[in-house]
Parts: sequence; structure tokens; C-alpha cells
Amino acid sequence: MQKLFAAIVSAVMLLSAPAFAASHAGGKMDDKVDCTKKENADKEACKKK
Repeated sequence: MQKLFAAIVSAVMLLSAPAFAASHAGGKMDDKVDCTKKENADKEACKKK
């Protein structure tokens, strides 16, 4: 019974690991504004250039 439970827990952890890693890998790396987009043209960071 313990081996069955351990196998189930291990399988769930292996299946969820890529989703857990992907959720933390994405997102903002820094606060830089993408000035190539038209909606960001009026932002302060894009006006300096």
C-alpha cells in the first residue's frame, strides 16, 4: 500500500513539475517598456529617446 501511494505521489509530482516551472519562468524580467508598440509611444521611457 505504501509503494502504491508513493508511486501515485511521484507520478503527480512528475506531471506537475513542468507546469510549476513554466508558471515561474514567464512574466516580466524587468520594468522596461516595449517602445515598438504603438500603445506605449506616449510613455515616459519612450519619449526620452
